[in-house]
Amino acid sequence: MNNPEKRFLQNEIKKCDLFKSTLLLDKVNKQKSHQHCMLCGTQSTFGLKLDFYNDQEGVVWAKAKGSIHQQGYQGILHGGFIAALLDAGMCNAIFNQGVEAVTGDINIRYLAEIPLTADIIIRGKINSSYLTLYKVEADIYVDRQLMAKSTARFMKR
Repeated sequence: MNNPEKRFLQNEIKKCDLFKSTLLLDKVNKQKSHQHCMLCGTQSTFGLKLDFYNDQEGVVWAKAKGSIHQQGYQGILHGGFIAALLDAGMCNAIFNQGVEAVTGDINIRYLAEIPLTADIIIRGKINSSYLTLYKVEADIYVDRQLMAKSTARFMKR
């Protein structure tokens, strides 16, 4: 395995005792209609171009890092940027099922400030689905500490 991002994610997941992931990560396929997404699109000029990876449980994972461009208060990430990272985690959990969906509502809980230059782990998971509605969740971790979490409902496109 020569992908340093994938190796980093596997090591971080392994450190977190609360996750029982099998650690066999596969890259989530990018959706053609999502190529200009500011977080995970490959064609976004100023985007983060995040890659998400799934485990055998259907959970998706990504590594992110903020910069001065995502700052809120001095030295910490803006809450709106954190919300966008959580939304991307949930959206990619649905992409992992080969489905496109849009956010219907989202509930976010900020638990701690996230330092501007921290290595961020995003975890996204589908909790349930019925016809065109998906209930999903996402978490953000820094150094194995839960920093923010969210739940949302997504509607199939």
